[in-house]
Amino acid sequence: MTTEDYKPYNFMEGDKIAGIAADQVFELMKRADVPYKAEMMQWSRALGLAEKDANTCVFSAAHTAERDKRFAWVEPLFVDRTLLIRKAGSPIAPANVDEAKSYSVGTQAKDYTEDLLKNAGFQKIDPANNLEQTLKKLDAGRVDLVAVSGSYFDSLKKAGAPVEEAFVLNEMTQSMACNLGTDTATLDKMRAALKSMIDDGTQAAIIAKYQ
Repeated sequence: MTTEDYKPYNFMEGDKIAGIAADQVFELMKRADVPYKAEMMQWSRALGLAEKDANTCVFSAAHTAERDKRFAWVEPLFVDRTLLIRKAGSPIAPANVDEAKSYSVGTQAKDYTEDLLKNAGFQKIDPANNLEQTLKKLDAGRVDLVAVSGSYFDSLKKAGAPVEEAFVLNEMTQSMACNLGTDTATLDKMRAALKSMIDDGTQAAIIAKYQ
């Protein structure tokens, strides 16, 4: 299992990985009785390892059309919005996608938001290695907007970050994305375990814990 620091989905809580996605993944692996190890790393590496190495999964990954056939999916962990956010007090307020395209938009390299922006026809995309760098660009005025998940935006607001919602791009399913060489029987057990968590209310309880 590979993941990144992307609160509230996955983040370090003391010496363990926790979050909306992480708690679900670890519970479903326990229920499926599948041994695993999990490591947090930069997103581009986390995604790349899952695509390259058999029996490797990355979480939480947005299930986009561009990624669909590149991975085997265990889902849904969560359904989230994708937002364009602005620096607090900024007058930038696009009324539609075409207006939003006139602005420079920061994003995290290899994140689903980068693909989403490209596929939507955005030309002024400014990727950085991580979201911390991207938010520094926003604060310094080097980009006009930043593309993030709605949950990440909520975590920024709770932390007192000077950002505001500017535009809703879409809704996206967050999932586990597994290498295509992952054992089919193992994937079936993982999917069945996740379904049992949805059916018995465990998933809803985990999501509520972080909201």
